[in-house]
Amino acid sequence: MNNRANHIIVKQANEQNMHKLESVMNNLELTVQHVDVLSNLIATNAKVLDMMAIQETELSPLTIVKYSELLRELGNITAVSQVVSQITIYHAETNTIISTKFGGRRVDEAAEQAWIARLVAQSSQRTTVLMPEHKKENRWSADQLIAADTLSFSRLLDLSQSGEAPSLIIMTLHKNKLAAILKPLLTSQHTSVVLRNREGHTIAAAPDKIQKDNAITELERLKVSVDSPQYAWSLEVMLPYEEIYEETKTMRQYTYLIIISSLLLALFISWGIYNRIAAPLWQLTDAMKSLIGGHYDIRLRTRRKDEFGYLMHAYNRMASHQKHLIQDHYEQQLRIVQTELSFLQSQINPHFLYNTLDSIYWTAQNYEAEEISEMVLNLSQFFRLSLHKGKDTFTVAETIEHLNYYIRIQQARFLDSFQVKYEVQEACKSIPVLKLLLQPLVENAVIHGLEKKRSGGMLIVSGYVQGGLLILSVHDNGSGIQADRLQHIHQALQEIADEVSPLSYLKASDTGLYGLRNVCSRMKMYYGKEARLICTSEWGMGTKVTMMLPLNPAGKTSISASHEYSFDQERVI
Repeated sequence: MNNRANHIIVKQANEQNMHKLESVMNNLELTVQHVDVLSNLIATNAKVLDMMAIQETELSPLTIVKYSELLRELGNITAVSQVVSQITIYHAETNTIISTKFGGRRVDEAAEQAWIARLVAQSSQRTTVLMPEHKKENRWSADQLIAADTLSFSRLLDLSQSGEAPSLIIMTLHKNKLAAILKPLLTSQHTSVVLRNREGHTIAAAPDKIQKDNAITELERLKVSVDSPQYAWSLEVMLPYEEIYEETKTMRQYTYLIIISSLLLALFISWGIYNRIAAPLWQLTDAMKSLIGGHYDIRLRTRRKDEFGYLMHAYNRMASHQKHLIQDHYEQQLRIVQTELSFLQSQINPHFLYNTLDSIYWTAQNYEAEEISEMVLNLSQFFRLSLHKGKDTFTVAETIEHLNYYIRIQQARFLDSFQVKYEVQEACKSIPVLKLLLQPLVENAVIHGLEKKRSGGMLIVSGYVQGGLLILSVHDNGSGIQADRLQHIHQALQEIADEVSPLSYLKASDTGLYGLRNVCSRMKMYYGKEARLICTSEWGMGTKVTMMLPLNPAGKTSISASHEYSFDQERVI
């Protein structure tokens, strides 16, 4: 029944399109006749013939003026006409082509002259239709010679004109006009209309690029064509069978509806089993996996009162209880770490205060009150920067400025027996560092390294960035450290690096190395395990202490707010 209905519909569509094609073909032929009449009027126009009455082989200024007037006259005609887009005249005497599209040019090539000679021979009896085509070997075509991309019509300029090479007039049909003539045949977006010559080459098409519609092949289209009785072309229209069979869809839909209804019923039963048993089980399994992975903010939403509902409510209570336990433990540990850091930070100020007061005392013994006032001024500047409005970090530039006040005090104490040199890269001056990290190292270098040198002491403070690390070092040319003492320092620093608690140095039996232990513990607490403190020395030559600080400290993140568990707003699945 479906096949029979399709056969009848195809037959009716074929007849309807044949009538449409004949009507469009008649309209196209009327348009061509209109162009023919217009070309005849121009060819016999006395004004045009007067302008073309030139008996010279070379272009003179007078000839160029006449050509310009002729172009204006032809331009007025194309501006008024809705059918002609271009008018081209070939003047045989001067061997020149004049066109409203590109102006004028001489015809010098032999291939062009041969093509024009053939065109004159064809146009001697009647109007000749020029089809757009590609160049073949050494032969020229209309679309190359006169820059035309659609139908053109040529005839002799004056039938009474004598001579071996009469002048020609070529009228080019407006491409949009041709598309408008073919447009009534486009009944859908997949319908295509093609105007072909006798050799099967495409003259015009609507739409312009029908070959792009690769979704519908030639076998899936109904082709209807009609030949022109007057001109060497044919018009064909192609319609997709899918659109023709649109009217039989209802019958097919009823046939398919029964099959689809059966399938839907089977799927509905399967979905009911899945929704009541399999889905809750998978949901509970995924939630348990997330809980094992540390995601304590997932809750299961359910209104069921059966065994699955009981399990889901039990999971929600367990996850909530577990979350609160971990959150309370995390906040407690965070408070402990922050308290330990504040305690370590506060220990450095009294330690330095005692040494500074001692320096002021010795200065008072050796100098006048003016020197003492300068030391007190430097001391006040040092403490003012140490407070730093409650902040825990300085930039490297601020750290060097802060350190300079302390060094000036020590230089005054030791009668300028040592000099200081800063070698800090410009790129690292804006990097923030934990405050009072360099001061204990400089204090050790002055007190334990440069104190015994009467002159020629040198203290070098350097800083640079390398491999994602900020490297700060304090180097002196003092007395150095003996090998056994240096080994003891390395062992103490390694113990602090290996200890879990950053306050391990407070429990050490060795009360020495207070400054190094303090600095190392604060580095570990603030910057994490990636931070390193390296001490190198040679007895009698000097000591160098280097700090290697990560630019993105992991320890800083753990102190501030983050943890491996997330306590954002609970998510419900």
